[in-house]
Amino acid sequence: MDHRVIGVLGASGGLGASTLTVALGVRAARRSGVTACVDGQLWGGGLDVTACLEHLPGLRWSDLAGASGELDGAALLRALPSQDGIAVLAADCPLGAAGLLPEGRNVAGPELAGRAVQALARLCAVTVVDLGREGCPPPGAALVDTCTDVVLMAGTSARRLADGVAAALRVTGVGRLQSVGLVLRTPRRDALEPEEVAMRLDLPLVAAMPDDPRVTADADRARLPGSRQTSEPTRVADRVLDWLALADEAAAGVSA
Repeated sequence: MDHRVIGVLGASGGLGASTLTVALGVRAARRSGVTACVDGQLWGGGLDVTACLEHLPGLRWSDLAGASGELDGAALLRALPSQDGIAVLAADCPLGAAGLLPEGRNVAGPELAGRAVQALARLCAVTVVDLGREGCPPPGAALVDTCTDVVLMAGTSARRLADGVAAALRVTGVGRLQSVGLVLRTPRRDALEPEEVAMRLDLPLVAAMPDDPRVTADADRARLPGSRQTSEPTRVADRVLDWLALADEAAAGVSA
């Protein structure tokens, strides 16, 4: 892979987009070297928590607020908290109950977020962006435009299927994307076949991701998603990376 920006978009809340984002970063780092994971929800709880890096010093989104001009990707990468080959640019400004930022804190906007992703992508073979949940306000949604590929996560309940259809229509309308694939979150017992859902969303099915109760236990033990070889996030992240690699080979064969 060469300077890919993989966006992970949840069609609904609670599907595990942040977990898959970090798992993709961990697995990509083992294949390609240093990888960046970027929190697309700039005022959320922080992707560094999912990556078990919240205790480490380093730059967060609020530190970039107000930055102008082209960003130095190398300096930015060095300033981020990192571990085991992944660097994370995360939020650190949770909204209060009244929807107000903590006193004296600023937040980066969509344009700056895009420049930060582009600066990291110039250095990293793979940059993974947690686009959050479809329907949330920008900048998470706006960062779709910085991606080369998008993985859409959808569920199988009636509401989640409706959310998936809406999200699929939106991302497939982004012209510069090389690939858009589906990761389907499935209960252990589900009447719907994953291929049936993929046909309804008109997207290639990359993987089905059953619930994995060990993911919560791993988080409690500060074990990164993607670091345990037998976990569902690991398996699905590897499938996504293999799918993208196969797409590259197919494209190379056509151009040859």
